[in-house]
Amino acid sequence: MTTMLSTDRTEKFLWWLALSGAAVSLILGILFLVWPGETLHVGAVLFGLWLLFHGIVYLVNAITATAADGLHRALGAVIGLLFVIGGIACLRDVVVSLLVIATIIGISWLVGGIIALIEAFSGFRTGPARLLVGGLGALSVLGGLIVLIWPGPSLATIVVLTGVWLLVLGAMQLVLVLRSRPSTV
Repeated sequence: MTTMLSTDRTEKFLWWLALSGAAVSLILGILFLVWPGETLHVGAVLFGLWLLFHGIVYLVNAITATAADGLHRALGAVIGLLFVIGGIACLRDVVVSLLVIATIIGISWLVGGIIALIEAFSGFRTGPARLLVGGLGALSVLGGLIVLIWPGPSLATIVVLTGVWLLVLGAMQLVLVLRSRPSTV
């Protein structure tokens, strides 16, 4: 009985954590699009916080996942560590490291997208969830490649692209989270 209550609490906590991640993505996406000029420097800090938050979410999921295999958990831990490193870089020296930040963002999106594509097509997901995770992965790979290929032409463009990416990402995350809602939330 106690184990069942503990499992229910963990499931609820992880669901609320994932829902919070989707909300943070949507809120930051709106802020990036409403104030692109002012957001350039502040956005690096906000994005650093976003990377830290999602890195922690990935790491917690990698540690607590029970149904996933070892490779899936290891990949989640790797992307979590990349997100945490990217977040720390964003928060450390914003002005000097904008190009480095763009590179870390590009790598994080690329690796995160590849992991999502692997998850979508390796049997971890089925039906509409597979399409959403695959679409999210493809979008992340595309965004990562764009940032890596053209990191410096226009940081304002990167801010706008980041805002759009965060809105789409947040919406897709929200759909996935709401589809996986535990019955006792």
